[in-house]
Amino acid sequence: MDSPEKLKNFRFFVASLASLVLVGYVDYITGYELYMDVFYFIPVSICAWQLRRRDVMVVTILCALTWGCVDLYAGHPYSSRFYWYWNIFIKFISLLILGLVVQSLRQNLKEQARARQELEKALAELQQSSAEVEKLKGQLQVVCAWTKRIKIKGQWITFDQFLQDHLHVKLTHGMSPEAMSQFAKEIEEENKPDET
Repeated sequence: MDSPEKLKNFRFFVASLASLVLVGYVDYITGYELYMDVFYFIPVSICAWQLRRRDVMVVTILCALTWGCVDLYAGHPYSSRFYWYWNIFIKFISLLILGLVVQSLRQNLKEQARARQELEKALAELQQSSAEVEKLKGQLQVVCAWTKRIKIKGQWITFDQFLQDHLHVKLTHGMSPEAMSQFAKEIEEENKPDET
């Protein structure tokens, strides 16, 4: 990762932590009776949209711990400490699921944008090829009767070059059944012993 990218990521991480501090503070001053849990999604979403999965895990853990500490220091009574630990765990799982979903959504959007760019590029190439084919269709093409070369813009090129350069056709070479039969006959004639 280059330095500007690292700086950008660091800024998003700090923004995520700053929003966590703000949400934690507001949650603390409002007390445990006012439900502020949904606002803990904000720092996780900021992080998940812009940063890596490891960063999402760190912020999710910090959010769950902040929520647990705020809940405890706000005086929320629990009949057993187990319930407090359970609530922190459930908060962590819910924040983690949200973070992973947001991150997957962002990744899918990036992939769609990349696919759209590739499709637009392919479409532009296709339009260019089509325009060139239409242009060539409208012109009378001169083919040499002996060498079978085609005259394009004053140059004599092979038929293969014409197909590749002007029609963007990929070629491979093979042998037709007629040529194969002719080739086999020539080989037989060469291998026949002379009877003279």
